[in-house]
Amino acid sequence: MPENIPARTPLAIVWTTLADRDSARQLASSMLDRRLAACIQIDSPIESHYRWEGRLHVDTEVRLIIKTTSDLVPELIRWLGENHPYDEPQILATEVTETTSGYAAWVAAETSPPPNEG
Repeated sequence: MPENIPARTPLAIVWTTLADRDSARQLASSMLDRRLAACIQIDSPIESHYRWEGRLHVDTEVRLIIKTTSDLVPELIRWLGENHPYDEPQILATEVTETTSGYAAWVAAETSPPPNEG
């Protein structure tokens, strides 16, 4: 574990949904490239029921489960808001209350800039 990464870095999980797997993959790749997340899981299609602009909707979507550090959540939410294709995307974040120190250290290391990037 790198010396500058605390063993128990606070983690968070962020959820969002997208219309299709290709859009989800593109968004996931961009988040990983920017080190806003350490791991992103794309769930199988889900069925979303909601009211939008006065009408009931039922849509098939895919859900992204994004693992990151708590410190990055505000930046990640801002970035998702700017890059998500929906007019008003679902972006939910919650703190992780328990995990292993090894996993927390891995997430912290994967979301930190590489040493040569400062």
